[in-house]
Amino acid sequence: MTQNTADRRKEVAKSGYYDIYIEIDCDCEELVDACGLEYEEVADDSTQNEICISLDKDEFTDVVKDASLSWTLDGRLPSEQDIACAILNAELSEYTTKVTVYQPNGNIISFS
Repeated sequence: MTQNTADRRKEVAKSGYYDIYIEIDCDCEELVDACGLEYEEVADDSTQNEICISLDKDEFTDVVKDASLSWTLDGRLPSEQDIACAILNAELSEYTTKVTVYQPNGNIISFS
C-alpha cells in the first residue's frame, strides 16, 4: 500500500465520508473543465487525471442504487463507467478508466 493510499484511508475514517477517486483520460480535460470539476494528474500515469468526489452515506447509497440499475437492466455487474455516470455524467463516464472508493470503515472498492 502506498503512503498516498494509507493517507486516504485515514482521512475518510476521520471524516465519515466516502471518497471516490475517478480516473479519467486526460484527452477530455476541456470537458471536465466545462463541468467545473477540479482534478489533478495521476502520479504514476500522465495520461490520466483524477477527480475526487466526497459523499456522505446517503449520497453514496444513491450512487450505488443508480449504478446498480445498469446491472439489473442488462444482467452485468456495475463497471467504472456506470459509477462515473451515476456521479458525473454519461459523457464523462465514457472517458473513465478506473474508480476507487475509500470507505469510512477503511475498506476500498475498486472498479477498473
